[in-house]
Parts: sequence; structure tokens; C-alpha cells
Amino acid sequence: METVVGRRVLDRNLLRTLTNARHGSVLLILFLMATYAALPLGIAFLIDAGSNYFTLATVTTVAVMALALGASTPLLDSWFDGRQPRVVIGAMTFNASLWGAFVIFVFVAWGTAPQIPLIAALGGADHDTVAVLREQFLKAREGWQSSFVYINAILSGALIPYSLALMFLHGIRWRWFAAGFFLVFCISFVEKAFFLKAVIPLIYLVAQGRAKTRLSPRMMVVGTIGLLLLVTFFAGSGSLEDVSSDSFFSVGYVPQGGIQHLIWRSVAIPLVTAADAIRVLQEQFEGQPLWGATSSFVAGVFGMERIEFERLVFAAQWGQNETGTGSSNSVYLTEAFINFSWTGVVVFSLVVGQIMRMFAVSRDEAFRALWPLFVFGVYTSGLIGLLLSNGFLLLLIIGMFFKVRVRNKKSIIHPQ
Repeated sequence: METVVGRRVLDRNLLRTLTNARHGSVLLILFLMATYAALPLGIAFLIDAGSNYFTLATVTTVAVMALALGASTPLLDSWFDGRQPRVVIGAMTFNASLWGAFVIFVFVAWGTAPQIPLIAALGGADHDTVAVLREQFLKAREGWQSSFVYINAILSGALIPYSLALMFLHGIRWRWFAAGFFLVFCISFVEKAFFLKAVIPLIYLVAQGRAKTRLSPRMMVVGTIGLLLLVTFFAGSGSLEDVSSDSFFSVGYVPQGGIQHLIWRSVAIPLVTAADAIRVLQEQFEGQPLWGATSSFVAGVFGMERIEFERLVFAAQWGQNETGTGSSNSVYLTEAFINFSWTGVVVFSLVVGQIMRMFAVSRDEAFRALWPLFVFGVYTSGLIGLLLSNGFLLLLIIGMFFKVRVRNKKSIIHPQ
């Protein structure tokens, strides 16, 4: 009995340490070095994968040094650690306005979709049909509905997760109903890892002892993995028939079943896509920086023609899909390198490191709860879109200038 209790305490303390915002920058550096520096070097030496893998490893090494510098520089600490005055917003006003807009958006998106992908999958639709419906749900909308993908990104990317963290932190009555609604929406269009936006902040709060729930951190982690496998199954990923002769670290590899597919997508594809992004830059643009043209915002501001770079990478890897919206996103440092060369890698990494410091020094526990989402974002996508299109810039503004106050409620805070 004592052994079981001791193991549970050890697991709880380990998860608390791993989710602590003060350790976030170190964990991000370790993940980047392992995935995008050590692994590509090993692959390049073992299978002669090409110079783009060496370039990726070098870019990553430069990036993590700049990231470490940014994370250790106390540039904006006083704006996040409570020393500067802030504008106070009532939690009722903040949550009601945010959730009102989100609920309206969700029902409009559901009501105007050709078919909801999850319902189609449950009804027995084949995997190709579900894949097309997933693209049509948001990405392939036309006319006024083309704004759906941006509205969803801004609300679901950071603002709704922050609101949920506030609700659980302060024990607000409707927290479980709101979390359930958000989770249902996240899995309704069968985007494999999208639902993590709903569960990661809650896992953080429970692991840090900041929210009361009957679910243990271990149960939540196991449940998250199970849900990820379920969504992967509905998405039709993994083959039980074809056997691949291609390397595990290639887009031609054929996983055998959902679990193997999940491992392949989590370990191999981020690395391969980052290397392929550098390859596409060399092959299609002669290695010349694109000066921000991959961003719709930057291209619009400076009057440049938008380059759908993620779609070019997808087409180079898989061939474009039926809707023409297939995109292969990769780690933030490839976006920096592709657009602004080595200067971009250093500047973007300094910014990422400084943002990680903001999470670490903030006294807003709901704000801190979103650091794993930010890390997941820069690990798998570009920084410009993450800040502008996924709501993280708005979140930083809230964390810097505003304080959401819950009246007549005490935060559920336990000693560390």
C-alpha cells in the first residue's frame, strides 16, 4: 500500500515539475534539440538524407541559443508579475462576451457545413470522404464563410482555453458544461490534435494543484491519449493491409494501425516536414528568403504576393488534395529561416524565449496554464500565425494590461 501511495506521489510530483511554467523554456529547448538537431544529424549520417537535414540541425542549434538568451532576459517582467497597474475586467463580462461569440460561431459553422465529419465517420463514411469533409468544414469555405477558419483560430487557439482555465481556477459553476461543449466542437471536425486545446490547460491546473476535480492527472493523461487514438481512428489513419518498404522517416512510410500511425505522425512527420520545407525553399525559390510572403498579414501590409508555402510543401510531399487546401506546417524556426534567413531564426527565437519568460513570471495562473499550448504551437507551426491568427498576441495583451476579477469567488489554490 505504501509503495502504491509513494508511486502516486512521485507521479504527481513529476507531472507537476514537467508542467511548471518556470521549466517551460528548458523543456522546449530539449525537445527542439532532440527532434530537430540530434535526430536529423543521425538520419543524415545513417541514410544519406541530404543537406537539408544538416541545415535543419544547424538552424536549430542557432535557434536554441537565441531562445535561451530570450528566456533569461528580464525585459518585460514587471508587466507580467503584478508590479504594473492593470485594467480590471469582471469575469462575468469577459466570459459571457467571449462564449457568446463562440457559441454563435460554432452553431453557424455546424449549420452551414456540408456535413459534420465526426457524424459522417460514425455513420460509416469511408476515410477519403471524411478527409474531404474535414477540409470543407473550415479550410475550404468560400465567400463570407472563408472567414470561419480565422474566427475559429482566434477563439479556439488561445482565448477560449484561457477562459476555461479561469473558470476551473475559480470554480465557476458552468465550467464543466463549457469544457464539454468546447471538446465536442474540437473533435466534431476530426482534426487529430485540435482537442488538446481543451484538455491541456485543465491538465496543467490539476497537475499544479490549482483546480479541484475527481480526475487525477494520470487519468487525464491516459484519457487524452485514448481520445487521440479515437480521433485518429475516425480520421482513417493507418493501414492494416499495405506494407511499406520506405523508411520510417519518410512520407512514403505506411503505418500499421492507429497506434503506429500516431507515433509516426508525432515523431517522424514533424522532422520530415521541417526538412522538406528547407528543401522546397532550395528547389522552388533557389534558397532565397521570402521576406514574410508566407504570412497573409505581412504580405498584405507590404503589398507582396502571398506565397502559400505550407501548401507547396504539402504538394511536394503528398500531392495536393481534392480541395486544394492541404497544408504541411512545420516548427517555427523553419518559418523564420524561410522568410528571413539566419537573422529571422535569431529574432524569432529571442521572441519565443521572451514569451516563455512571460509565462514563467506571470502571476495569472490561467495565463500560465496556456504555456504548453504555446510550446505545442511553435513546435508544430509558425510563430507569425500563432501570434496573429491563433489569438496568442491577444492573450499576451490580456496578460500584460488586464486583470480578470472573479467577485465573491476564491481561487482554488493549494500550496506548492
